[in-house]
Amino acid sequence: MAKVLDRTIAVEYSPSRDDWAKIAETIWITALEGGSNHWIDYVHCGGHVLKSGFDVVDSNFDITIHHGSEGWGDDDVETEKVKAFDVIFDGIKLLDADRQRQALTTSELGQLDAIDCDLIIQLGVFGEEVYC
Repeated sequence: MAKVLDRTIAVEYSPSRDDWAKIAETIWITALEGGSNHWIDYVHCGGHVLKSGFDVVDSNFDITIHHGSEGWGDDDVETEKVKAFDVIFDGIKLLDADRQRQALTTSELGQLDAIDCDLIIQLGVFGEEVYC
C-alpha cells in the first residue's frame, strides 16, 4: 500500500487589469451567447455594457438577473441583484482547480466552453449550480 503524504500546494493567481478584463469579457459573452440562455431571461445592466470586460472590471456595476420563467415570458420570474465583476470573481473562486487555472490563464481561456462559463455565472450568482 502506498504511503499517503499530507502535503498541499496552493497556487495564487494575480491577473492584471487587462487580463481580468479579457477574462470577464470572455466568460460573460460565452455564457450569455450559449451557456446561460436556458435560464437567464434578461439582464438589466443600468446602461453599462456587460460584454465589455473593461466596463465590468472598472465599474463592477450592479446588474439584475431575471430568471426562472421557463422561457415563456411568465410574470413569475425571480431576480438576483449582483455586481458584474463580483459574479466572475466569486464564480471562479468556487471552481475546481483545473477550471480555475483555465479561467485565470488568458492563454487557456479558450478551453472553457459555454457550459463552463455558465457554471461560473451560476456559482457567482447563487454559490452553487442551480440550473443544470
